[in-house]
Amino acid sequence: MPGGIGPVSQQVASAGKRGDRGLDGVSDSNAIFYHLDGRHVFYDRGTGYLYFVEASQGLITRTLRATLTGMRAVATIEQLHLDVHRLFMGASRIALSHAQADCVLTALRLVGVGATIR
Repeated sequence: MPGGIGPVSQQVASAGKRGDRGLDGVSDSNAIFYHLDGRHVFYDRGTGYLYFVEASQGLITRTLRATLTGMRAVATIEQLHLDVHRLFMGASRIALSHAQADCVLTALRLVGVGATIR
């Protein structure tokens, strides 16, 4: 296409593929936030928290609520913030037991949401 942006580099092309993302160096929820999108979640086995970024009626939230309701559990989603004044919203998170996490991660995968598990 004349006047286009030009060829896409190999680095950009490979970053756009939906593979697992290496988040081993991530230390807190704010750092996790920068690696999330509406089709990718992060589950930390050590803390039992599932982190995601999405509107309150989006696919991930609806899947979480439906799965946990089916297990007769209450979905308590916590909104995290990027600053101490609570002005800038960051990721959302939910605490899950190991049994809940297995079911939720499977349900998310079935609806097309990728997950990084640490």
